[in-house]
Amino acid sequence: MVYHRLLLLLLLFIAGPTVFSQTSTSMLPAKVSHAEPVFFDLIRDLGARKGERELNIGMGMISTDAYTIQSYLVEYEFAPVNRLGVEIELPFSFHSVPEREDPAHEKTQTGLEGIKAAFQYSFFVSEKHQTTLAVGYIYEMHGKSFDMLHYSGSTHNPFVIVAKRWGRLHTLLYTGPSFESDEQHHLQSFLINTNIDYVLPGTKNFIGIEFNKELTGEKLSMMIRPQVKMALSNQVALGLAIGIPAGNTEEKLDFLLRWIYEPRKKISR
Repeated sequence: MVYHRLLLLLLLFIAGPTVFSQTSTSMLPAKVSHAEPVFFDLIRDLGARKGERELNIGMGMISTDAYTIQSYLVEYEFAPVNRLGVEIELPFSFHSVPEREDPAHEKTQTGLEGIKAAFQYSFFVSEKHQTTLAVGYIYEMHGKSFDMLHYSGSTHNPFVIVAKRWGRLHTLLYTGPSFESDEQHHLQSFLINTNIDYVLPGTKNFIGIEFNKELTGEKLSMMIRPQVKMALSNQVALGLAIGIPAGNTEEKLDFLLRWIYEPRKKISR
């Protein structure tokens, strides 16, 4: 009997660390899956888990009375630690101006618009209430065409996010001030972006609508953007948002198409 007990203790001693390791690595922090806006997307998923990554390549067009902008973006997101998302983005734009316009007009500047860096931290994640709260900060350095050595201004945007699931219906609020400055002026505005999306049963696909509102002084402008996201595989998805102006705005119509690639998360051993 003594030998049996000694043998059992020996087996537990050998197997114990392995069992504990498997249990600890399988325990992940809480995370609620929220539908992410297509146009004004987030900095990694809310409640991000360490090791998550995502690559976005986008193309779009903005039409106004005076000119048309063709825009492109390359965006990389990753989570260095649990609940913290970091993003680096390179936005490009190419302006088309009618011949009657002055070719030296400032809006003819094309190329790399700047370098955008951001972080987002989910400080409250409740699976019980299907709710996530997050804060973050976006900094964008503006350059002149492809010449990033000549700094022309910057944009600062601290923000707060409140997201909640109501079954298959997902709601999200993104809000915060935006401070933009360049060589000639300073502009302060307040962003209020709201989303309502319906996730199709058993998939990651959703259809919804995004309201992008900007308050500058006493002027409120808004773009209404119907959107759809379709998963092509476990790692690849396409997102499309079409912008329709509400009220008197400079913009007419716009659209943005996103190709989204999310590599499989590496499992640490």
